[in-house]
Amino acid sequence: MTDNPSATDSDTGNPFKDRLELIIAVMLGMAAIITAWTAFQSTQLGDKVQESFSEGIRTADQASQEYNTAIATDNQSQALFLEYAKATVAGDEVLSTYIKETLMSPELAAAVDWWIAQPEETGPDSPFVDENPNWDDSSRAAGAELDAKAQEYFDAAKAADTEGDKFDLLQVIVTLSLFLFGVASLVRQQRIQLGLAAIGAVILIYSLVMTISLGDPAGLF
Repeated sequence: MTDNPSATDSDTGNPFKDRLELIIAVMLGMAAIITAWTAFQSTQLGDKVQESFSEGIRTADQASQEYNTAIATDNQSQALFLEYAKATVAGDEVLSTYIKETLMSPELAAAVDWWIAQPEETGPDSPFVDENPNWDDSSRAAGAELDAKAQEYFDAAKAADTEGDKFDLLQVIVTLSLFLFGVASLVRQQRIQLGLAAIGAVILIYSLVMTISLGDPAGLF
């Protein structure tokens, strides 16, 4: 008796099966490349998240220090001005002159001079107003600028984290196609092999489109 010649699914002389296995091998390679690409992007974006968060925290700390310096300077300046004003009202010219010329910083003294020169009826109650060109509030301005910069770092970290999540999800999806192609390459029944390869191909095409759509946020190229 001879073997049944119709059992050709496992024969090596089937041209269709040979082509199918070649196509599966090619798609396996493409899926592996996309998997590597998504893993690389996810890793790079994760590093960017950490870097941006670290820079944001460092900058926010600098902003806090600037604000603390501004508050301390304001409190000291206001205390000195209050003592100066009390001495002036009391007619103690020696004490008021000592406070103004010795204890006050040049900036504060200039601010007080501007305040003294204002009309008594319409002038401000103190020299610590925005209208005073000699009152320096640069520490607060620097703190606000650093705060804005810190927020930019935090926004960049959030954006990178969102992009990284997309690549993580894409990596899971393309890994599914790898699994299907891997199983298809081992199955000997042609219909099952073709079905697995077709499903894997659909997932691979979707993954390829998504990869192109997401681009290169990590900046490799």
